[in-house]
Amino acid sequence: MSAAVWVIQDGRSLIGDRMSFWAKDGRGYTTDLDKAEHWTQEAAQARNISRETNIPWPLAYLEQHAETAVDCQYLRQEAVEEGLQTAQRGYLYANKAWNGNDLYWLTDNGNITSNFARAHAFPIGIARSMAKPGHHNVCLVPAAVAEQLARKVVPSGAVQIGIALQGTGVVLAKPARVQSTFRCGYCGVFINRHQVGAGCPKCRRTNLP
Repeated sequence: MSAAVWVIQDGRSLIGDRMSFWAKDGRGYTTDLDKAEHWTQEAAQARNISRETNIPWPLAYLEQHAETAVDCQYLRQEAVEEGLQTAQRGYLYANKAWNGNDLYWLTDNGNITSNFARAHAFPIGIARSMAKPGHHNVCLVPAAVAEQLARKVVPSGAVQIGIALQGTGVVLAKPARVQSTFRCGYCGVFINRHQVGAGCPKCRRTNLP
């Protein structure tokens, strides 16, 4: 993918440790990198200037650090049951454990990971045995069902904005400074933001507009 293609992160929050991006066609935000809106560098930078929490990233950089994940919201029990009728392999996910909305999967060495690319597909007989109640506290999903739901996500800890922007000429907008102290309009002493409405500690007057 060309480095000229950019995406915009919503820097206000994460979903688990996953970054969320402006979605295509104005559909809010998405953690699926493949569904992120594409921007030119100039347009992405303009969005950052208008709001510092709109963080521009070169798409090529993010794709180098992306992993895959399965959102539990899209895993339907009917699809699982139907798939198990013919499945030859199955994945096992940890019961009641999530990274945001993403499932944690059993690996071949017994660990769990929310990176689906590292999940192990077990022969279906072994997977069924391990998923029995009271055994390993894991749930079984047919391989085809899980693989179809896997999407591309970006863990926040895997990327660094400073490195991503090197050589691009993009300089991030700085957050506006929030005034923390004020002078009482009646007696002149310094007060904090809370005391503007709660009352000056000296003259007891409020300083609300």
